[in-house]
Amino acid sequence: MGKLISRRAVLWGGVLTGATLAAGRLVWLSAPTLGMRVLSSREVDVVEALARVLFPPGQFSVAGGDGGTAPMVDVLLADYFPTRAVVGFRYLLKAVELGTVMSRGVSFSHLSSDEAAEVIDMWTKPQPVARRLASDGFKAMLGMAFFRRPEVLADIGWRLDCMGEVSG
Repeated sequence: MGKLISRRAVLWGGVLTGATLAAGRLVWLSAPTLGMRVLSSREVDVVEALARVLFPPGQFSVAGGDGGTAPMVDVLLADYFPTRAVVGFRYLLKAVELGTVMSRGVSFSHLSSDEAAEVIDMWTKPQPVARRLASDGFKAMLGMAFFRRPEVLADIGWRLDCMGEVSG
């Protein structure tokens, strides 16, 4: 007769399988969501949560977090950045999203605006340098995206076309 499988072996097998699947979700990037070329649905949520804090209501006719910033980030990533930079930015978004689970018990995109602002303020501290540089990176990307939005360009009076016609 063959060796019987113990309950302990079955339990350990289940635990290891679950841990492997969970680690896989942390490591691999999801496919782009409908209407996006680069960003997954969770990444869209993170971008909009960041934009909600970085561009609050009252400054422009639109506010960050209204669903209009993530599509612009997606365009920038797809059209202007090399694949390696895009992958790095997406992993940065994943780190932002999961970074608050241990400290606050919830992912970044589910924090209140005040809690998210506290987290972002903490990231701007000089040390550790890697965290501050990551913060600067996503702020630069979201700033480029937000200020490319047609509503914001209209608010600041910026024209993308030439100032006058060229005469021959």
